[in-house]
Amino acid sequence: MAQPSRATQAASAKRVLDWSTKQLGVRELTGNNDGPEIDAWNRALGIPLRSYWCGSYQAAGQRACKLPYPAAAGGARYWTVPSNPRTYYIAGVRGSLDSLKPGHQVTFYYRNLGRVGHVARLVAAGRAVRKGRPARVWYTNEGNTGTGGGRDGAGVHQLTRLPSEFYAAANWLY
Repeated sequence: MAQPSRATQAASAKRVLDWSTKQLGVRELTGNNDGPEIDAWNRALGIPLRSYWCGSYQAAGQRACKLPYPAAAGGARYWTVPSNPRTYYIAGVRGSLDSLKPGHQVTFYYRNLGRVGHVARLVAAGRAVRKGRPARVWYTNEGNTGTGGGRDGAGVHQLTRLPSEFYAAANWLY
């Protein structure tokens, strides 16, 4: 699978980030992984209502912008499967934090689960990335989170994350 030009990927990133920005403020209706938008995102993937929805939120953005997403996109862990060529960074295994770009997905590993348990979209670096010097922070757009960054929150938020929090990253912009 050949990647399109950087300009084409940057245009895709802009579209999906514009869509994601418009979702800020979406909140769960009762605090039980529900609400009109959330239910629609889960239904579109064929996953049960009231399921965790960080992955279905990311898939909704991809779908709205006519971009691909994993077959089992409702599960956060499927966004950065090690065998998928779109996954270019896995902490301590391969890749570099210098490769992170706006529009890419990042996942978070939870020891208590023994697996990836949350997915977010990179919005912007907190400082320009220079060779050999990764960003100090990244701004992310996340669904099913809270302002504190938990994996089971009540809405769509833009958060500030340390790159050391990222377990893996993938490019779904083509």
